[in-house]
Amino acid sequence: MALTFGFWSEQETQVGHSYSRRLHELVDEVRLAEKVGFDCVALSEQHVALGGISSSAPEVVYGYLAAATSRVKLRSAVTLMPQKINHALRSAERLAVTDILSNGRMEFYGGRANTTIAMRAFNVDPAETLAQMEEGLALLRKSMREDIFTFEGKYYQIPPRQLVPKPLQKPHPVIGIAATSERSHAWAGSEGLAVMSATIYQGYDVLEKMINVYRKNWKRDEQGPLERPRIGVPLFIGIGKTDEQAKADYAGPLMHYAKISTDAYPRLAQIADDYKYMADSVPAMERAANDWDYLLNESGTTVCGSPDTVIRQIERFQKLGADEVLLHMDSVPHEKIMEAIDMVGRYVIPHFNDKNNVVRPTEDILNQIRAMRPQK
Repeated sequence: MALTFGFWSEQETQVGHSYSRRLHELVDEVRLAEKVGFDCVALSEQHVALGGISSSAPEVVYGYLAAATSRVKLRSAVTLMPQKINHALRSAERLAVTDILSNGRMEFYGGRANTTIAMRAFNVDPAETLAQMEEGLALLRKSMREDIFTFEGKYYQIPPRQLVPKPLQKPHPVIGIAATSERSHAWAGSEGLAVMSATIYQGYDVLEKMINVYRKNWKRDEQGPLERPRIGVPLFIGIGKTDEQAKADYAGPLMHYAKISTDAYPRLAQIADDYKYMADSVPAMERAANDWDYLLNESGTTVCGSPDTVIRQIERFQKLGADEVLLHMDSVPHEKIMEAIDMVGRYVIPHFNDKNNVVRPTEDILNQIRAMRPQK
């Protein structure tokens, strides 16, 4: 089966650069990603973020991208599910409308929220995010599947109502979650959802364990769109003409991102039981932020090098059971991102999905022809 490739962005803006210009650059990056063969575009949702990440309203961007593109899937990765950030019924409405405008290209991945800075801004109780995500996804699915629906839960009580409009895809677009804990992988599998599996820098063994837990617990949702498990792995990527060039351009930004992106995890582990598991990942996070060799070769999160090197690295994730990889192309200037998109489309994607159209050395082809000739 072909490997799905996603372009994943958090709209990170460089110091001294303009947020408004960065947003228009993102549109250009998405257009190029579609042109060179990426299968989906995934946008993160981050609020009042520090460090340049500015993807605060991806649902607005999806509406624009629905008109600016024609083929790629548009995926929320992820929509934050705490009730005070996104009411689940509003998420269903936005999903349905953008699915119609994109002619059936939307996908929806939900998440709990993983930064204290956002939770405190919206007065979200960290102890309730897991339960609100799970209940919110149940409401979202029910509102799209049933003509007139009702819902009775701890956080949502909906009298008989109708979702207007319904999404174009039937019964609804693919739904999944971002998962970093064993519990969430098991829950996603039991609900028949897709999963975006991340190890929080803890390595390949942890990733393999999480994938196996998800597959072991998989149970098809007979009313849902997925007929089989779907496992996506988010990867931070640096790519250049040579391994040396890629390291020179990307090692610093990738290590810096590892530091800022997980800064809140130790605090979360202390303030809510549902986040306690994150404490186990603190040593790995600290090492990833300071040890390039560990980040690249052991953390199970990062690929970096020449196209041939990146291909070998991605093959490792495919062997672990990944159906798709979401390549985080951010943390460097727009020109570098465009260059990376082009190189992935030119060299990496064809290796996995279109090998017969990849030009090989003439001598290799001749040797194969000679070997197939009848032996006298």
